[in-house]
Amino acid sequence: MHFSQSFSVLFSFALLASGTVIPRATIDPDNPEASDPKTPPKKLNRPPRPDNPFKGGFKTAPASCKDFMKPSQQCVTDLKAQPGGIGAFSGGELKWDSDNKCDERQKGMFQTAAWDAHALAQFTDQEPNPHNYKDIAFCKDTKNYCPVKKDGKSVGGYAWTYDGWFGYKYYYITMCNPFFQSDDLMYKIDQIEEEMQREKFEKAQQAKWQKSTGQMFLHEMMHLNSVGTPHINDEHVDPDSADNWAYGPSRTHMLARRKLNQGGGAARASTNADSYAWLANSKYWWDLTGHFPRPDNYKQQDELSANAWVQEQNAFTLDFGTIRQDTPDSEITKRLNAITNGFKNGPPPSGSKPGVGSKPSAGKSLSILAMAQVNTHGTSGSTDYSWRFFTTNVGKAVDECAKNGVEEITPSGGTDPKLPSNTNMKKLSWPAGEFKLKIEGEDCEYKCDGKNPGRLYCQKKEVACKEDTMKNKDEGVKMCGTRMSIHAVVYCDF
Repeated sequence: MHFSQSFSVLFSFALLASGTVIPRATIDPDNPEASDPKTPPKKLNRPPRPDNPFKGGFKTAPASCKDFMKPSQQCVTDLKAQPGGIGAFSGGELKWDSDNKCDERQKGMFQTAAWDAHALAQFTDQEPNPHNYKDIAFCKDTKNYCPVKKDGKSVGGYAWTYDGWFGYKYYYITMCNPFFQSDDLMYKIDQIEEEMQREKFEKAQQAKWQKSTGQMFLHEMMHLNSVGTPHINDEHVDPDSADNWAYGPSRTHMLARRKLNQGGGAARASTNADSYAWLANSKYWWDLTGHFPRPDNYKQQDELSANAWVQEQNAFTLDFGTIRQDTPDSEITKRLNAITNGFKNGPPPSGSKPGVGSKPSAGKSLSILAMAQVNTHGTSGSTDYSWRFFTTNVGKAVDECAKNGVEEITPSGGTDPKLPSNTNMKKLSWPAGEFKLKIEGEDCEYKCDGKNPGRLYCQKKEVACKEDTMKNKDEGVKMCGTRMSIHAVVYCDF
């Protein structure tokens, strides 16, 4: 059900020259010091950088665009008519907000950060996909979110994907003061090189010192749909908790080492934006210095000081997800509160097992599929089509006969799961509607507007559902004998 992609494919938005990678010893994640170079380099050989595609500057969006969270129809019309900006990140057009409020220094920092993001993703030479065009607008605190703080940490920026008038989409980013007070990649290299020449290796060894504006920019680019499927989100360390975003080297490490039956492992780490940003960043610095960058808690010690959490997570970004023309302000405020609450200091509550007392259980998944059943009536017959709901283990698909450890859940109300008689099992839509489900004794409701995979709402948790990787593939249709076929379209990991 989960689509596993290689590192290079996941960074397919970057048009890069492949860097020369210095072979390194195998790393023991519990003892990375063992692979540190016996004779650390005094001079750091910068990997090759691609030509800077941003040196000519960005174009400015039309003046009719006054509010990029809820643009007018005239704004969208003018954006469509405007000649393209700088092509980058899978063909995306990089443009300034017409009232961007950025001075020349800030504009230069944006362009450098975008270029550094290319350098950090140097391990791919994939061409951008010219069909994935995005408009990306920058830099204006239109929503007054920049002053937001949480436990000593400040907002570094905020972003959303707009999906509205006539299917027009773009990704919007506003950066705040903490971003502009951060160092770019080249400055970081100079700084750490100087430290190493004085035989001080802390900043070469610890990941938290290697954060740069390029790494921050790369995190935001991972949210673009052009990166691939499944969509890359911001994940919580504990899927049963609204606290503790997997953001920063320590919390991404916590997510990666979390037990699979507690909602951890590659299944969720592979859909977390900061996991990819830190992976690219760490591979870059490992190649550069010979020291494998490590989080402060790599020895299984999750308890960090308040100052340590601030250092790792300061300049966090608010990713509001998809905003549509009809998204109410109350929903945007709800998302703001949920995002900021997830940046509270400290690890998940100690002494508690994830999933206990919170149903549905972590490690389980809701699979939604279309089913076709042939019914015979004497010499004639008919086919009934319907949406069907099953619980499975995370990562386990429903087999062709809907058996082998899966449990079917029949909706107890809401939308009729019956599908039209002309349903094409090879070309399925999203399961639009509101379906009331009883999962492990808990009252839940799956809601979908027909435009995306939808969400599952239960009493103690809310789950963002995802597209099944077989949804748009002919081979996704599985036959059980001659009378029944199924085709999975959505899954929701608890």
